[in-house]
Amino acid sequence: MLHRLSMAYMTCPLADMGLTKGRIGFLITVLQHEGIVQEDLSNLLFIDPAATARALKHLESDGLVRRDEDPEDRRRKLVYSTARARALQPELMAMLTRYNEALFDGLDREAQDRFLDMLDRLVANLRKGVEDMER
Repeated sequence: MLHRLSMAYMTCPLADMGLTKGRIGFLITVLQHEGIVQEDLSNLLFIDPAATARALKHLESDGLVRRDEDPEDRRRKLVYSTARARALQPELMAMLTRYNEALFDGLDREAQDRFLDMLDRLVANLRKGVEDMER
């Protein structure tokens, strides 16, 4: 429910920026990790490599990212944001700030920190569970 409401909250502001909710995580991560290896992006977001490739293809066609060959290993792709993406970054971060304010309305800083810590623990638990299942 929280995920669906979050996406509903973000859909219109993202559309105003020419972005979609399905690709926002990729773009934010690339903006934060310029030159990230495409495979590492998939692993960081815990998303199938083929889905990552499709999302990056769309972001490339929208002029938001570029992929370059890794000079040390031509099989790998390095992902960079474009000037257009960097120009959108302040508006994007402002939208995420408004989202966080709406999400945490009525919760003091301590409660927010506890909630985020618990989410981090839940994610770590499930990552470990998935890794254990794959062995």
